[in-house]
Formats: sequence, C-alpha cells, structure tokens
Amino acid sequence: VTVQDGAIHITYGNRANGALKNKTLSLRPAVIDDAPVVPVTWVCGLATGPEKMTIRGVNKTDIAKQYLPLNCQ
Repeated sequence: VTVQDGAIHITYGNRANGALKNKTLSLRPAVIDDAPVVPVTWVCGLATGPEKMTIRGVNKTDIAKQYLPLNCQ
C-alpha cells in the first residue's frame, strides 16, 4: 500500500489470484473545490467521480475491468 497526493494505491502480491498478482487498484479522494466545509468521497479504480467534484491524485489502476468490483468499473 502506498499513498501519493492523497490517493491510496494497493498493489496485490504473490498470494493474490493470478489475474491480480502485481496489479494495482487506486482509491482517490474527490472533493468540491472552494466549499466552506469540504465533503470527501472516494473513487475506486476506473469509476468516475460525482458531478461537480474534483478527483485528486493519479489513477494507477491496471486491473482488467472484468476483475474489478462493479462500483470500481
């Protein structure tokens, strides 16, 4: 697990299923810029962020879409 610019990157090791081994899943925070109280939601993998929210960090997800949970596609 690494954290970079607010994004959390999970790299699966040698005990993971072969389809996931050495692959990365990113969880990135999404915020509303210039909000007085900043709400945060997390964007998983290839998913898009909520409307009017800005996603922070780089998406390093390289897992094939069919192996991602539905809310990460």
